[in-house]
Amino acid sequence: MLKTAAREFTVNLEEIWAAGAIVDAEEEVEEGAPVVIHGGGHGFSGRIIRVSRHEFGWFAEVEFSPLTPWSPERFLPRHLLKINLE
Repeated sequence: MLKTAAREFTVNLEEIWAAGAIVDAEEEVEEGAPVVIHGGGHGFSGRIIRVSRHEFGWFAEVEFSPLTPWSPERFLPRHLLKINLE
C-alpha cells in the first residue's frame, strides 16, 4: 500500500533497497509527492522522485527518509529474491 496526503494506492513492489523502492501502480502518482509505503506492520516514509509510464500503468521510484530506511529485519517481502554473491 502506498499512501499520499490525498489518497491510497494499491501497488506492486518491484524493487526495494535501504534508501528506496520502485513500485508499479495502475494510476499515476505525482512526482515529488510525500508518501508512505506500508509493509510488515511498518511505514517507510519518503517521496516520489521519478515516475514513468509503461504499457499497463506507472512505475514510481520512492526515496525513503533517512529516518525510515528499509531493512529485511523490518519488512521481508514474500517475493524477495535473495541473491548470494559469494
